[in-house]
Amino acid sequence: MAAGITVPDRRPSAVRSIFQVSIDFVLLAACIVGIVQLPLWGKIACTLALAVVFARLFVLGHDACHGSLFKSEKVNAFVGRLVFLPTLTTFSLWHVGHNVAHHGFANLKGRDQVWVPFSPEEFAALPKWRQRLERIYRSVWGFGLYYLVELWWNKLVFPSRKHIGARRKEFIVDSVLTVVFAVAYLAFLVAVAYVTEQPWWLLALFGAVLPFLLWNYIMGTVIFVHHTGPDMVWFDKRSEWMRMRKVDDLTRDIHFPLRLEKLLHGIMLHRAHHYDPFIPNYRLKDATQRLLAHGVASAKATVAGWKYMRELSRKCALYDYNAKAWLAFPQREALPAAA
Repeated sequence: MAAGITVPDRRPSAVRSIFQVSIDFVLLAACIVGIVQLPLWGKIACTLALAVVFARLFVLGHDACHGSLFKSEKVNAFVGRLVFLPTLTTFSLWHVGHNVAHHGFANLKGRDQVWVPFSPEEFAALPKWRQRLERIYRSVWGFGLYYLVELWWNKLVFPSRKHIGARRKEFIVDSVLTVVFAVAYLAFLVAVAYVTEQPWWLLALFGAVLPFLLWNYIMGTVIFVHHTGPDMVWFDKRSEWMRMRKVDDLTRDIHFPLRLEKLLHGIMLHRAHHYDPFIPNYRLKDATQRLLAHGVASAKATVAGWKYMRELSRKCALYDYNAKAWLAFPQREALPAAA
């Protein structure tokens, strides 16, 4: 897919990007202060807000990793690592898994790594425990667990060769940086708890553990709705993938209820991003209009509310790669009758 149509939108603005990064770090600090200073109800509210701020910072790191936040490669690498730290995302490993594997081979089984569906035959051959786990992953309650285990734990922190293919010095350095940050941040919360005479576990729970788990749920949900659905096409043959793939087949633009997607720096306009990943988040709206005007993308966007995601997780669980059709999980075997 040549990205010539959207070349005018490849214009990162240093001023705008610095403003985005600055605002999000101010919000990050405000949420942490609220978790420390406010009573329980305030801590809960700030924890929810902190998870959203994590997601916002991640989107900026995602852009930096694509080279679309700033013009300078060195500045992108530095700022990207910085804004990735709250979500414990390793910059170099994310680049390999996302930029190379996902964007380079989106929806191609065996190369893409994100929400790749099993065929009915593959699912039937899985051990029972792995079948149960897949059912959990693809339920609305399991999106965060999928990201936490299959992507973050397996591929983004000291991954084995089984999951990443090769080990490089930068992978180890970035993983160490992430772990050092996590330890330092937890130590900071414990120290603040001591000074403010609060239980250390309370600040650790609301300031670190819960926001991180909620962030994983946000991330798992976002990538699920972007690459799963009746109109999403997956391939298991590279020749077929190269010949047939279209931007509308690979991903969708998503609206959340109350237009909550606006909190995520525009990343839910995902067709333009997949068409040309060098577009900054604040120019995706204009790029989308270009794709629509040139007939590269259709005008359809998906409203993804709770009911939609429940139906999606139920109906789009397995994939028939020959028929290009999504299937539900097979019914569980009936329990044996009581004696």
